[in-house]
Amino acid sequence: MQLRKDDMTHAKSRPVALRMIVGAAAVVAALLAFVPAASAARDPISGGTTDLHLKQGFVKKLTNLGVGLVGISTGQTSGNKISVPVTEGMLDPTNAQGHFTSPGGFQLVKGSRSVPITGLEVNTVHNFVRANIAGAKMQLGTFGTPTATREGFGARIKANQLTLTQKAATRISNKLGLQGGQRINQRVMSNEFSITSPSTLTILGQNEATLEASPASLKKLAEKGVDISSGIKPIAPAKNPKVTNFTFPISGGTLATNYTTGQIVTTGGVEILKKGKTLSPLMKITNIQIEFAQKTATVEMEITPNPPFPGQTGRSSIVELVFPANSIQSNPTTRQVTVKGAEAKLQTVAAATLNQVFNQGDEKAPPASSEFTAGELFGTFSMTLQAQ
Repeated sequence: MQLRKDDMTHAKSRPVALRMIVGAAAVVAALLAFVPAASAARDPISGGTTDLHLKQGFVKKLTNLGVGLVGISTGQTSGNKISVPVTEGMLDPTNAQGHFTSPGGFQLVKGSRSVPITGLEVNTVHNFVRANIAGAKMQLGTFGTPTATREGFGARIKANQLTLTQKAATRISNKLGLQGGQRINQRVMSNEFSITSPSTLTILGQNEATLEASPASLKKLAEKGVDISSGIKPIAPAKNPKVTNFTFPISGGTLATNYTTGQIVTTGGVEILKKGKTLSPLMKITNIQIEFAQKTATVEMEITPNPPFPGQTGRSSIVELVFPANSIQSNPTTRQVTVKGAEAKLQTVAAATLNQVFNQGDEKAPPASSEFTAGELFGTFSMTLQAQ
């Protein structure tokens, strides 16, 4: 069998094409290796402390120069330790990447001269401490890669060597009037220790929110003609362990540590179907979000048939949430927040919509006892939130 000329050309080109494909794949893989991974969430910081433990050599230098340490505002000094409270910042507690600041500070004092050092900002991304040194903002010192461990919902950070920058050393020496061999130069100044406490928690996509429907609400739906055992079903990935109980996977959210603000997002939903004689109204309630600031739950709602109802109605608030005393508890050790028995009470529009939808479908109107009213208990929410 003889190969034609074009067959031979194709045969020769295949290895070349294959090499080109393999080479291109290698280039793509190499480029992907340099694509940075998505950064984790940084929580806003509202508390904590930053401590500088001065090295013996630096303390000896200051002592020989007759330079003392004094706290400024909220800053405190004791022996070789400087401590300032942390008041704000942004930090990912899982890897201690971020920054945080302290308004207080300390000053170096020599006779009638002093150098105030305030507004300390620790930056763990670029490994430096910045401060206002005698009115000038600059880097006070730099440090190597810090180590970090968890401290409740926050983090504990340690950097072994904070090295005074030459620029900061020069400004300190000038303001203290140091000359010649007395001048302070770039050198290891201290160790740096920080503890941060977040004001808002990042909630992970873990666990489930549970809705326990009230018996009274189920009774009213039954009076309107909804078969409670077969007409109320979960919409995946929600589940229905028992007739009165629905669980919705938590996909994430945020929550203030004082529980006053935040939003918890869930997936899945519930559908309610009434098989009527003239038509069969259906209501789908999905993607429930718990709004802590407004103390409400919002949902995406779809109603059929259409008309007379608007079909996909978008996101709307349907219940007011009442949190009984001690219904929200936190455990910093496990970094969990539990909500038990939050009361979901129907809002006016939601009650009216339930009546309008499920009063239709039969020739005979449902009894007056089946009417939903604003403020009545629709069910209770419980959930365990896992903070990062």
